[in-house]
Amino acid sequence: MNIQKQILSKSNLASYRIDICESNCKVSADHWNGVLKGQNIYLDLNYLNALEKSLPNYDFRYLLFFDTNNSVVGLCYFQLLHFTDNDINFEALSEKMRGMLPSSFKKWISTRLLICGNAFATGENGFLFSDKISKDDSIFLINNAIKKIVDQESTSNRPISISLIKEFWPYNFSMSKEFTSCKYHEVNIDVNMVLNLDSSWHSFEDYLMALNSKFRTKYKQVFKKSKELEIIDFDNNTVEDRLSEIDKLYHNMVNKSSFTFGRLNAKTFKELYNELRDSFYFKGYLIDNKLIGFATATVQNNTLDGNYIGIDDQFNKEYSVYQRILYDFIAFAIDNNLSNVNLGRTAEEIKSGVGALPVEMKFYAKHNNYFKNSILKPFLNLLKPSKFNLRRPFKADQLRKRA
Repeated sequence: MNIQKQILSKSNLASYRIDICESNCKVSADHWNGVLKGQNIYLDLNYLNALEKSLPNYDFRYLLFFDTNNSVVGLCYFQLLHFTDNDINFEALSEKMRGMLPSSFKKWISTRLLICGNAFATGENGFLFSDKISKDDSIFLINNAIKKIVDQESTSNRPISISLIKEFWPYNFSMSKEFTSCKYHEVNIDVNMVLNLDSSWHSFEDYLMALNSKFRTKYKQVFKKSKELEIIDFDNNTVEDRLSEIDKLYHNMVNKSSFTFGRLNAKTFKELYNELRDSFYFKGYLIDNKLIGFATATVQNNTLDGNYIGIDDQFNKEYSVYQRILYDFIAFAIDNNLSNVNLGRTAEEIKSGVGALPVEMKFYAKHNNYFKNSILKPFLNLLKPSKFNLRRPFKADQLRKRA
């Protein structure tokens, strides 16, 4: 009986209509926002418009799902990009894979990727469905949508080699695992470092008092080194004046990554500021009027989500720029009564030193060629989250509260 119900469910879902738009301006805002309802800033049409305007070499797909009553029940967002060896730091990636980077991998470097989600933000930012659609049924609809896009691109002689679905928080692992039944491979990526703010912290001083003496001293050292920095909130004029500097700092950081699915530019940050305003955190760090660092983040669902940081390595150690940025994230979140600070991946040990804890995340990948998909699995199995020493900066009573 249960099997029969499942078959009937999939049969009904297969009759759902999928409308695909290739441009933000062609999407029905009423339909899109009727599903979105402000739940995810990374699916907000203003945010997506900023990406589309500033990244002319990328392709985007905006999908709406309609049931048999012609009611909108879901949306999906995709990015299409060309992945090349310029997006990979082979030395760093080989180290992450314990020196076992297959030589055959280089043959696959130049490939077209389809990403359900956002190459530029962590988390589940690729789809959203109404309560009418169960989580299991959403898997079926997303997989159908990917098949439709892959078929369309193949017909247009723009074949997609690899499809990615990124990336899931632990509370959705039981749901996301169902993608493996659609021949996707599950991949464990580097953890996201997350600081949960204590409700008793009403000021940054309260946070400092929760730290043990060793890490309070560490903060004092950072503050002493960074006090000469001029810290500004970027606006339209200051961003325009500093575009080339922001671009250089951004690429300086991205080039250190083992691999990146895509690259933004300074214009993107300007467009995001224009579209999001108060929901976009954008600070610059200057010394003698020279920009030596910047930080961006978005505010949504009571969380400050750290996005991109750019730093001039020549000045970082002397002025503790990176760690000052992390403390400023925390201060901003407390001052604005937020509950969490997502500090993202990389530099896990340093981020744990300000109190962030690792949260496991997964994404799913499939090569659209059956044979190559079977070869892809052992390669992806070599990708493991980076190891690091987890620091414990809080006092014993705080650690008990967080256990």
